[in-house]
Amino acid sequence: MIERAPNIYQLDIPLRNNPLKSLNCYLIVGVESLIIDTGFHTAEGEALIREAMAALGMEPSHTRLFLTHLHSDHTGLADRLAKTGVRVSMGPVDLALLRSSLDPSGDFWQEVLAISIEQGLSADHLALSDHPGFRYRPLALPEVAISRPGDRFLVGDYRFEVIDLPGHTPGLQALYEPKHGLLFSSDHILEQITPNITYWGERFGDSLGQYLGSLDQVLAMTVTRVFSSHRSLPTDHRARIDQIKRHHELRLQECRAILQGGPASVREVTRKLSWDIRATSWEDFPASQKWFAAGEAQAHLVHLVARGELTSEKQGEELIYRLK
Repeated sequence: MIERAPNIYQLDIPLRNNPLKSLNCYLIVGVESLIIDTGFHTAEGEALIREAMAALGMEPSHTRLFLTHLHSDHTGLADRLAKTGVRVSMGPVDLALLRSSLDPSGDFWQEVLAISIEQGLSADHLALSDHPGFRYRPLALPEVAISRPGDRFLVGDYRFEVIDLPGHTPGLQALYEPKHGLLFSSDHILEQITPNITYWGERFGDSLGQYLGSLDQVLAMTVTRVFSSHRSLPTDHRARIDQIKRHHELRLQECRAILQGGPASVREVTRKLSWDIRATSWEDFPASQKWFAAGEAQAHLVHLVARGELTSEKQGEELIYRLK
């Protein structure tokens, strides 16, 4: 556990068998304390958080847990910590999705499967059990208070404000402390890896466009330090945002170049994109990563449709994209 600022501690929670390696869980100590995100629902993670709370003198009944978004590496221990007396808060959009994801046969996972068919992933014979979000999802959720933009968490000298930063997920929320210029960015800005931007279905639309807009929102804020959720913390968030934007522009250029060869399905585009992964071909991709790769490819294709550069049409069960 590292003290990153007065009364702000970073606790690394291992994410076993996951390329993210660990979660940066934050504990902010005051008369009323705050925890930001939890890690997977494992006994190891729960023990680490409870030991850290005890060492810092954090009473569960005077502690709130803020869940930034629905992914299981951020929400997995919410129910276990709530049973100790910790109160839980989360934004309404991702909370609704998270609650729906608890049921393996519910609407959330049926929509995931329907999207995968449109992407052309039927050819890969993927099962939900291959999907990390399914495998590690929380098994239960406690009562959760809804957090909305402008809501505040008062912890000692800090006044954390809730802000919406959609893109990585439809309803990701971050915490901003304007007096000290602190931003707890969750997965919105990461230093060593590029946040995954996936396609969430027609009702949520252009997730990449939303993400790029949220990056611009942060650029307009007065931020002196960023506390992110994975690996090392950003040292120059403006430079990092520029790098992330360039990454997505290069990905968009790749998609255009692939479609110069003719109309293609999401899977066909995904197979031809360049990926930073230890796999010599699409066939060598781990099944778990195929879900993410296709989702990211489609997010870029949908963004190009929104920009008026592509059209899409259904051919059989698959969506086909073509240049205008």
